[in-house]
Amino acid sequence: MGFSTKQLKALRRNPDRRHVRTREANGRELTYLEGWYTISEANRIFGFDGWSRETVESKCVLSRENKGTYLNVYIARVRLTVQAAGLTIIREGHGTGEGRGTSPGEVHDFALKAAETDATKRALATFGRPFGLELYRNGKARSPQKPL
Repeated sequence: MGFSTKQLKALRRNPDRRHVRTREANGRELTYLEGWYTISEANRIFGFDGWSRETVESKCVLSRENKGTYLNVYIARVRLTVQAAGLTIIREGHGTGEGRGTSPGEVHDFALKAAETDATKRALATFGRPFGLELYRNGKARSPQKPL
């Protein structure tokens, strides 16, 4: 594949348990890694200059205002490009983001960033364990208390 021995070793490791988070959504507990952590891991494994992210598509799919409170929902698709021993590896991911608040500009900004981050995490997860792939089995999020 073109990754160095050191990179392959890092790609086989589980994420640091201290960075595994949970939240409830629609009555289910979801296990995830925060966006800043996955980007930090990409920088550590691939090198800060060994990968890049490009937003290929973003779209506001819902925008509402009710008595001075705004809601926006965005979808985004990103493309990651990783350089490894002369090879170029491209992965894509999609994501959604929601923003709520009293400032329309900030709500759009927050929703778009959340969608791009979600898409980035999904694209990075295709590289394996350190990006959260092991948090999911059989379509269900694994509990962070169980061994990764």
